[in-house]
Amino acid sequence: MDEPPIKISIVYPSHDREDVIHENLKSIQKLKNIQEIEIIIIDNDSSDSTKDIIKSFKGMNITLIEKNENLGFAKSINIGARIAKGEFIFISNEDVEYPPDFFQVLLTKYHNLKKDKEIILSPAVVFTGKYINYFGAKVHFLGFSYTPNMYQKISRDHLTFKTLKIAGCSVFMRRKTFLELRGFDPYFYMYHEDTDFSLNAVRNGISIYTTNETLLHHLKIQMAINNFTYYYIERNRYLCIYKHINKIRQLIPYIILTEPLLLFQALTYRMLKLRIKVYKFLIQNRKQIKSLRFNENNNKTIKLKKIHLDHHLDSILLGRIMSRVKILKLFLKILNLVL
Repeated sequence: MDEPPIKISIVYPSHDREDVIHENLKSIQKLKNIQEIEIIIIDNDSSDSTKDIIKSFKGMNITLIEKNENLGFAKSINIGARIAKGEFIFISNEDVEYPPDFFQVLLTKYHNLKKDKEIILSPAVVFTGKYINYFGAKVHFLGFSYTPNMYQKISRDHLTFKTLKIAGCSVFMRRKTFLELRGFDPYFYMYHEDTDFSLNAVRNGISIYTTNETLLHHLKIQMAINNFTYYYIERNRYLCIYKHINKIRQLIPYIILTEPLLLFQALTYRMLKLRIKVYKFLIQNRKQIKSLRFNENNNKTIKLKKIHLDHHLDSILLGRIMSRVKILKLFLKILNLVL
């Protein structure tokens, strides 16, 4: 008897995640339509037992691509997407769990929402089953992208609405559309590649939806900002601004206004050297960065105007500690009046 064709390709990178990869694959194994699903994992030179755990799962359609270096999220996903066989692709991480009917709900939701143009679905992601990690996100014209209601309890009501940004660990779309958009930009390496991809999709007339009718369970308790994440988030935020926003020179006064707050934040968290490293990167690589704005792909679509993106910054950007400092919250309120 012939096996059913592959409908969905789950693609994600792995790197030294023996603590979560077993639970991830175990939840995929329990998916109701597992016979229609392939899993493509790009292992970025794991030195722990991650690869052995993946290979221990028998009877599942798993393709493990082993690399001898860490390629980063963007490049890894692109590699997996190119060899995927499914009509649909689901881009994710190794630290999430799936409910058994996850893809059945998503397929129904996709067909109900899709009209004349393609869409992207980015279902909600929660910590410990009920606290929001992602449920739609803001994209500010200064490149800040975040979930403003993070750590709040997710609504029990079923909600589906448009958003400007996907979550990199929760992206459901046609594989053909992903490839037509040229996938993730590998220049971003890690972080904000999902923001970059989202803005590229919006510029090409593709709507992004989020929903909590089905959702992923994040195996982390909360998101922590370390030196690595801080550097790439801030570095790539500037890349997003320069790559996608129209009339970039008009943003210079707003960038100058926000820098004192960001410098003070970096000083408080002992990350001032990293912030200087960000500035150094932008100066030293200005020619390559300029090419991001003017390459052939970007010239095909109209860049976004400032009014198309969000103008309000939430205190969550300051971090849990700094958001309680009254003088900083006051400064942020004044800044929002200007923005």
